[in-house]
Amino acid sequence: MGLFKKPLTPEELEQKERYEASKVRLMELHKTAKVIFYIDEVTKDLVHHRPVLIGEIGKGQLKNGDTLEVYSNEGLPVGTMEVDIWEEREERHFIPGRTLRTFCFPKEEWDGYIAGQMLVKTERSHNGTDK
Repeated sequence: MGLFKKPLTPEELEQKERYEASKVRLMELHKTAKVIFYIDEVTKDLVHHRPVLIGEIGKGQLKNGDTLEVYSNEGLPVGTMEVDIWEEREERHFIPGRTLRTFCFPKEEWDGYIAGQMLVKTERSHNGTDK
């Protein structure tokens, strides 16, 4: 115990810098995005054999045919996708209460979706026109 903190190691300093840069990118995305969808879970549709992205809409509303950018949990772009269809379902849980979950079905097959990513629609992702 003392009054002074131990200096950060080079690894801790690098991690802190990455965290701060990620925070800035994510805050900017949240400010400029028209739509944000947070991916909580990725499963397969057993009938059509395509990915199903389950999560929450944090901002805006998904629309069929929307082109969205896929971002990592650090706010870095990792791809683009087009929404085929989406739906919201109310689910019951063992704990009293209900949750509204959003199911997004991408148009194309891609194995790069993981929990923690975000789908984002910005001016750039739809060429400046609202659909």
